[in-house]
Amino acid sequence: MEGAIMLKKAGFLLLFFVVLVGCGTADQSEEEASQGNQGTGESTEEEEQMNEEESSNQELQSIIDQLSFKTGVTTENNQAVFNMALKNKSDQEIELSFSSGQQYEIIVTDPDNDEVVYKFSEDMMFTEAIENKTFDSNQTIEWEQTWDYQNGRKRVEAKEYNVKVELLPMAINQQNLDKTPFVKETSMEVPKSDEASTQATDEEVFRNIEVQGKNGQYTVTGEARVFEGVFHYTVEDGHFVYVEEQTVQTDGAPSWGEFEIEVNIDEEKLPANGVLSIVFYTYDAKSGKQAHHYQMTLDNFNN
Repeated sequence: MEGAIMLKKAGFLLLFFVVLVGCGTADQSEEEASQGNQGTGESTEEEEQMNEEESSNQELQSIIDQLSFKTGVTTENNQAVFNMALKNKSDQEIELSFSSGQQYEIIVTDPDNDEVVYKFSEDMMFTEAIENKTFDSNQTIEWEQTWDYQNGRKRVEAKEYNVKVELLPMAINQQNLDKTPFVKETSMEVPKSDEASTQATDEEVFRNIEVQGKNGQYTVTGEARVFEGVFHYTVEDGHFVYVEEQTVQTDGAPSWGEFEIEVNIDEEKLPANGVLSIVFYTYDAKSGKQAHHYQMTLDNFNN
């Protein structure tokens, strides 16, 4: 009897020990799990990456806040002049990177039907290489572009139009931009054409233009009907001028005067890519501003 009692006590103690050990293991597992969830206080790789991105975005925004972008439009009788200026207000040097030779875009639309009557980049060829612009503290970079109010070789109606101007950097200080922060929208009033000046369109001023030659040696022929038989031309690729302004004398209006122009550019000075063009124009007798622009391709180096 006494042995049976002792055996029961031993069994009870063994059961108690097993339960105690089990509880301790469970508590330890819960603690380990808790530590696994809470971690050691150190950031995970994903959290570190998110923190770095947030810090980089904040730094980029801080730089953008130090850049002042301003635009303006001046409307004259025969053209509109778009001015853009970007000022570095910080005390640090800032670098802007552009994905191509196009550094800005200008779009003019008719508010009555949203028709685009002028787009700067349309029919333009730009270098495809990345271009960088670096400017110092308090330095301002300026751009200027003109539009002769022509849409499809016809002057647009005299009225108010909407204007959107964008600067197009792809990166600032080598930090990529999701979209440009430099956008301005305004309006402009196209004036009525000067009744005292010639009403001729570009087609009525220059016609039958033909180009022969290649690799820097070109012969350009055509006809012009211009005041006192005088017009001018330059040769450019949209970024650089290869032949500065030249003056041509032919028969005066109303007659059509024939002309032949020899363009000679050293082959090593020609652009590696892009489109080389000759641009004809006159000067308005009253305002002294350029008018009646007519552009003709001399060579296409993109082919």
